Amino acid sequence: MKLENLDIDDLIGAVKYKDRWRFFAGTVAEWVLDYALYDPGFDPLKSNIVFRNNLLRVDEKNAPQFFEAMEQYELLLVDIQQLVKEKGANNWPLTIVVDFDGKIYINGFTEIPLHKYIPIDWKGYEDYPINYVPDQIKDCWLQN
Repeated sequence: MKLENLDIDDLIGAVKYKDRWRFFAGTVAEWVLDYALYDPGFDPLKSNIVFRNNLLRVDEKNAPQFFEAMEQYELLLVDIQQLVKEKGANNWPLTIVVDFDGKIYINGFTEIPLHKYIPIDWKGYEDYPINYVPDQIKDCWLQN
């Protein structure tokens, strides 16, 4: 994703899968792992809205499809460093952590309890996502 394409409403998330961290800027809906639980009346076949390639439920089993759907929103660590340096950490905070390896979802977007719309065998928390990432990632937000 090019930084100039970021929307002020995008949420930055860090996603861990097979011990690798990746970063995405997505809408609130894209960060709802179990969209069918969040909005039971939503039927992608009856909607003009397509997000996440109509992947309604996301878990460790379909993580590769999630990455494919979110590919256009991917940010590199250097992009985040530049963004935070130019715009400030408070303007572009780390808002979500999805840990496919540990089946953990951390929600820092306190306006909606996104951590409640997760796969059944996952743990979800409302907390500061920065506390759940390695120091190298944490430093992107804390050093500026």
